[in-house]
Amino acid sequence: MIDLKKHLNPSQFLAATTIDGPVLVIAGAGSGKTRVIEYRVLNLVQSGIEPSSILLLTFTRNASRVMLSRASNHDPRCAMVEGGTFHSFAYKALKRYANAVGFTNLFSILDESDAIDAVAKCSGGLDISEKDRKFLKKGTIRSIISMSINKHEPIEDIIEKEYPHLAEYSEYIKNVKTKYVRYKTEKNYLDYDDMLIYFKKLLENSPVRKLIADKYKYIMVDEYQDTNKLQGDISYLLAKDHKNIMVVGDDAQSIYGFRGATHKNIMDFPAMFPGCTVIKLEENYRSTQPILDAANSVLSEMTNKYEKRLVSGLKHKGARPQMWFFNDAYEEAGWIADKMNELRRNGTPFEKQCVLFRSSYISIALQAELNKRGISYQLMGGMRFYESSHVKDLVAHLKLVMNPKDELAWHRALELIEGIGPRTSAKISKDFIQEENIAGITKGPLSKYEKGFKYSSGLLRFKALIENISADNAKVGERFERVFDYYSPLMKSRFDDWNTRINDLETLKKIAYRYDSLQDLLSDFAIELPDHGGGHHEAGHKNQVTLSTIHSAKGMEWEAVFLIGLIDGVFPVSFSLGDDESVEEERRLFYVGLTRAKTDLFITFHRENNRGYMSQLNKLSRFIDSSMILSRLEQNVTVNSDW
Repeated sequence: MIDLKKHLNPSQFLAATTIDGPVLVIAGAGSGKTRVIEYRVLNLVQSGIEPSSILLLTFTRNASRVMLSRASNHDPRCAMVEGGTFHSFAYKALKRYANAVGFTNLFSILDESDAIDAVAKCSGGLDISEKDRKFLKKGTIRSIISMSINKHEPIEDIIEKEYPHLAEYSEYIKNVKTKYVRYKTEKNYLDYDDMLIYFKKLLENSPVRKLIADKYKYIMVDEYQDTNKLQGDISYLLAKDHKNIMVVGDDAQSIYGFRGATHKNIMDFPAMFPGCTVIKLEENYRSTQPILDAANSVLSEMTNKYEKRLVSGLKHKGARPQMWFFNDAYEEAGWIADKMNELRRNGTPFEKQCVLFRSSYISIALQAELNKRGISYQLMGGMRFYESSHVKDLVAHLKLVMNPKDELAWHRALELIEGIGPRTSAKISKDFIQEENIAGITKGPLSKYEKGFKYSSGLLRFKALIENISADNAKVGERFERVFDYYSPLMKSRFDDWNTRINDLETLKKIAYRYDSLQDLLSDFAIELPDHGGGHHEAGHKNQVTLSTIHSAKGMEWEAVFLIGLIDGVFPVSFSLGDDESVEEERRLFYVGLTRAKTDLFITFHRENNRGYMSQLNKLSRFIDSSMILSRLEQNVTVNSDW
């Protein structure tokens, strides 16, 4: 038995040892919430609770893997605890109980780019002018539909709040949504949102909910402040019968409203579960007290919150955060580059330095300056690995084995063949989809295209591949490798940088060999790509400074942080200014930015924007223009400044 008191402070110990009933843990920034979940899992198991009856829901698969791995280091039985994301757990339940919500268990999951393509397909045939059709981007329509679902609000309300310039198209977008829903049902498709929608429906079915509740008697949810309405409802339904649920989160770090997350979930949890225990973690193990004093001043100005005050658990006091004022973005960029080099000389390497901003464009001058100085940097974010064209091309062929009615996969695979464009692929795939299985397709409709067409030889090669990878005894890795061999020459003619892309596919091939089920491989890719070692979004690349939006940096930390662009209308962003709730989320975003810093924090503002011959004076952010936070900052101007 592990003595938890030796590893946890009193608040953490209370959270880890409160087992029965609903528990809300308000985990301040840097307060060790991962540690709490790790030791709570350990405590549950060592208290005699069956590991397989414990469920941990997180927002990334890696988060649950890390927590359960740490717990397993203390007791190997913790490895048997169920952990994963809301979407992966929903997929597992739907795979088992699909019939209860009107699906077969051979459904296909649309990733986001596939969903956008499907929405575009459903947009056709509706009464709208060609000019308007070109104006309305398919991605925007998909976003409106998704936001409506995740926020549980009508299309009209989403458009009024988020896209007021599209008000005249409300009825059209509603019709697209209706057609899109019907299309997915006909093709046995589920998109990201559907997995949560239908999982919620499963849990509203009392017999099915009882089966799930009987299996998972103890529920834990991480990052609860980032849940959307559907995820909040699912959390409630999972624990409705036994009430044994602990949610962990920080209301002050609820910053993903644009994705559908709602601050209300964490604020309303005590009302959803009357009598719940509320535990606050306020000891911070990341930042020095002067940095936390600045963060606490921002906390004090928040509305609709849980009261808390962060106290540093570090032994050294640290320097006061600095506020720097510059004439323009170029002076600001030059000073930051100089300071980065100074910090490096004084023992803080580039990989432990980060520049944070509200919006990417504010960093353009700095990027140019870093390039000029030869300071290497990485930008956080970018396209998800799975959504890159070469990966989607290859995976489309594997999707056909699982779901012969996957129209989008047929189009993508067929249009790789020389001589086949969208019109021809639509004609051919229409014949294919009428067949019930791959064998019927290769022996029937495909045969009439094998001769007399300029694409016939390519189609014969494609047919041989599909027959090959459809063999029942073929292993997942072998199927992947056969498609890889087929696709490689096509990729060389398709991309100038094919030699770089082929390395991605080689890595993906290694992942495929780890799977026993093709359906699980494809579903994992669509829900969240397995770790591929590329480090596309990881901080801390050696000798590289990190440049990142604050949204992308949540959950990370650096020794030195530069928080730039504290201009009203930039931070808070201008489109939030007419709505109190949106400004509050911007304030929480500011708090998140401050609390990424461990020892050095620099906040910057430049007062002049040059626009050709025009010059515009900026106004200091309302988040800084406050005596409370300014009193916590050491204020500075450069030697060359006109201030």
